[in-house]
Amino acid sequence: MAISKVLRQLPDTRLGILVAHLGKGVLKDQETLRSTPPLAAASRRTSFHFGAVTLLMLLGLSTMLTTAAAQASEWNIDHLMQSLAHTKPGRATFVEKKFLTMLEKPIESSGRLRFIAPDSLEMHTLKPKNELMLIQGDVLTIDHQDIHLQDHPELLAFIDSIRGTLTGNQQMLKQFFRLSLSGSEGNWTLTMLPRQKKLADLVQYIQVNGSNNSVTSIETLKTNRDRSLITITKSPSP
Repeated sequence: MAISKVLRQLPDTRLGILVAHLGKGVLKDQETLRSTPPLAAASRRTSFHFGAVTLLMLLGLSTMLTTAAAQASEWNIDHLMQSLAHTKPGRATFVEKKFLTMLEKPIESSGRLRFIAPDSLEMHTLKPKNELMLIQGDVLTIDHQDIHLQDHPELLAFIDSIRGTLTGNQQMLKQFFRLSLSGSEGNWTLTMLPRQKKLADLVQYIQVNGSNNSVTSIETLKTNRDRSLITITKSPSP
């Protein structure tokens, strides 16, 4: 491809302007070489070759940056949800820390997590005491006691924030929250702000952090400033 044609295709960026400016100098040197005596032309050719190499390097860098910017612009909530939706159900371990304003030290618990698509979630706490919580559909079972989530919409919204994220169900999440995504594909943060007043009176935000198609932590900040942080470590496949 002729250099003049390449210059016309450069993006309107600072790097593009710099490359275009250098490219115009190379074109000018080409014209000068045609009308320069042989000895002087040899010296000018060295300068021209250096300028041409530099131009090619900058053109390559410009292309790389343009490609990287295009890839970054493609990373959005839709892509995140699609990635999460294709994640196979599995097992994980968790550590939960609850920071309560009335206590100086956080309350810590840990155990195992198991998710079974599309809507079953098992949270088995092992420390500090053995406790099993099972969610199937709209029924929450804690140590053989059933709670119907439809009677507790605020609790349902919180649970669906987890299920919706794990399954990549954007429609479920948007029913209760306004969503915003920041970061990159390898290190992202999904912030959920309550839509409904009853939930907003209790929860300030829920923030999910992850890498690629794995959720690594879930943080909940309540309006009374109490905070919960669940750190999740995916278990290796058996």
